[in-house]
Amino acid sequence: MSFEHHAACAALRAYLDSLLMAATNQAFSDIPAALRLNLAVFMEGKTAYQNRTGQRMVYAADLAAWANDVVHGSDLAIALPLASLSVAELQAASNGATQC
Repeated sequence: MSFEHHAACAALRAYLDSLLMAATNQAFSDIPAALRLNLAVFMEGKTAYQNRTGQRMVYAADLAAWANDVVHGSDLAIALPLASLSVAELQAASNGATQC
């Protein structure tokens, strides 16, 4: 595995781990772009809401369940190429997911 792919895997795992511990809901648009389609499929049939500014929001519990499913259900083998992951975007999202 190349250094870039290793860095992307590590950043993805850190991001998903941060969602497992997150206590705040997040805007769907704040989810890293490469992961949104996978999350949208997971969210089918689940409750979502819009905040005061009209952003689509995802409950923290749903994000944790999705992250758990990705980590433990598919062992990070979600259908997206590692080349599409932005390590910087994942790291920034990880830092934001743990803030209350």
